[in-house]
Amino acid sequence: MPLPSSSVRVAILDTETTGLYPASDRIIEIAVILVRADPDTGEVQEELGRYEALQDPGFPIPWMAYAVHGISDAMVKGQVIDTAAVRTLVSQADLVVAHNAGFDKGFVAQVLPEATELLWACSCRGIPWRRHFPVFNAKLQDLARHFRIQGGAAHRALGDVETTLALLATQLPDQGRTALGHLIAKKLPVKARIPAAEI
Repeated sequence: MPLPSSSVRVAILDTETTGLYPASDRIIEIAVILVRADPDTGEVQEELGRYEALQDPGFPIPWMAYAVHGISDAMVKGQVIDTAAVRTLVSQADLVVAHNAGFDKGFVAQVLPEATELLWACSCRGIPWRRHFPVFNAKLQDLARHFRIQGGAAHRALGDVETTLALLATQLPDQGRTALGHLIAKKLPVKARIPAAEI
């Protein structure tokens, strides 16, 4: 099978945190999967790498946060996110996608300050789910149930990344492209294509 003439590299990312506000709360888990996708259809062609890690926030995890993700103080004790590993993946990406990108961006910046300069897309608000499908909202787990996606563990970083990646493979009606293809077209109108010889 011949290599495609061009491609887009996309990093799908998720974080778990001690709360809602980057100014006062801290990131305690991150996961990233880097893929190569067709720039026109958005179909994923290959996984290029992945990374997941926990991080000790330096203070007890609030009960309300623990009730959501189940990450305990014992699980994060002494753990540190490898900034270089995260940078290696996201620096290769033409586009970074998260399901609530506005939330994740601020927390990723705690371990990777240049994260705010990356090109982000939101798979929650950036895709017209309710226009195309009979869904009540665009919450990740609700969409996963609607599309019968068997993703990873809910509200854990890698599980949510795997679910988001599966969700992005959804074909949008009458568009000839996936949900990921919609984001690529929206954010990269002049597509950042990688010559096949460099892949």
